[in-house]
Amino acid sequence: MARTVDLAGVQELLARGAQLVEVLPREEYDELHLPGAVSMPLKTLDAQHAAELDRSRAVIVYCWDALCDLSPRAAALLGERGFDVYDYALSKVDWMAHGLPMDGTAAGVPTALSLIRNDVVTCALDERAADIRQRIDAGPYGFALALAGRVVLGRIRGSRVRDAPDDATAETLMEPGPSTTRPHTPLGELAERFQRAGTNTIILTTPEGELLGVVRRSDLERGAPPER
Repeated sequence: MARTVDLAGVQELLARGAQLVEVLPREEYDELHLPGAVSMPLKTLDAQHAAELDRSRAVIVYCWDALCDLSPRAAALLGERGFDVYDYALSKVDWMAHGLPMDGTAAGVPTALSLIRNDVVTCALDERAADIRQRIDAGPYGFALALAGRVVLGRIRGSRVRDAPDDATAETLMEPGPSTTRPHTPLGELAERFQRAGTNTIILTTPEGELLGVVRRSDLERGAPPER
């Protein structure tokens, strides 16, 4: 029976030599696919095509996202044929949402990831206002992000921390749950998000809420990536 794996499981299996198979229609594969994947659309996955896979190596199948049922069906089919098969159930969208590279005709289309900056100020929940204030004043955005590990918990505005007692903690000063977006967001959609939010900065995170960086409206409007 096929087993479901997450991104970490996929990467581990690939490091051990697993085969990666996209089961979406061929035109979707041609547009964007995971590096190293081969195209075997579910509609064509008969015994003859399955025989092209190496039975001595594990097989990972994927489709579009967690709601797409093509990969679990392909995994069940290959499992019935005796393959050691794994279903990357979160699939292509999950891979892109982690900012990982893609191949295909659309792989070079700019996304939010192409504008990412890694210079945002961060802090832990127990850090004190005096220290956070100093870093915000020296930083470029006028705020800090409170993190647990790399997970974004809240935003601390410079105006809030400047008026706070020196011993106030980040937890008491932060605004919980700031809006975020994923790194594969197209630039047109990103522009709409800036417009709706009326903000100059958007936070990029992974699906697990881990901070990747931020995007500035000014970088988007001038149509150029930030200087590294």
